[in-house]
Amino acid sequence: MSTVGRALVAVGLLLAIAGACVVGEVQTPSCRTALVIIDVQSAWLGPDALTIDGALVQEKTAGIASIARANGIPIVFVKDIAYRYRFTDQQLEIAPPLAILEGERLVEKMHPNGFADTPLADLLRSMGVTTLLVAGYASHGCVSATVAGALENGFEVIIIADGHSGGDGNYWAKRQNQIWARSGLPVVLCAAIDFAALCAPSNSETGG
Repeated sequence: MSTVGRALVAVGLLLAIAGACVVGEVQTPSCRTALVIIDVQSAWLGPDALTIDGALVQEKTAGIASIARANGIPIVFVKDIAYRYRFTDQQLEIAPPLAILEGERLVEKMHPNGFADTPLADLLRSMGVTTLLVAGYASHGCVSATVAGALENGFEVIIIADGHSGGDGNYWAKRQNQIWARSGLPVVLCAAIDFAALCAPSNSETGG
């Protein structure tokens, strides 16, 4: 399927809703969509990191994770461990208030692309996932590389427009959103995504 075709399929899953991401209870999901959160780690987003909007993406991804859980969407965290020679294990942990809850998956990577030399693609397929909601850090680095890897592996991708950052007062996030949109990928604000619809069974699955 072409990039445009993938975008049209994914866009068909999206409906406009009012309000913002809210906290909900964790559920055991059975869903063809997964939320993939990339490299939201203290080393990049902590007080000593070279970004001026780190707290924003940490808090935003925590809110996105909460609403995903409330709607039965599984979450897969991707963590960069390539800089263990430079940072402590604690610095490489997921940055609060975001947290990995019991039963959620973690994939460690050594390259910008979260699919390169990792079990991420096989893990997602084993979960029955075909569509990825993408958030994380950095927009023009590991997030961009992982989005490319997802497309190469045949996954549909929906970019959460306000769910990723590259620092510099959101400059890199806005720039990368424009690049993705021009390529035909759905780039959608969190509040405009109907998370419940993303886990609703299709007509073919329900026999309708």
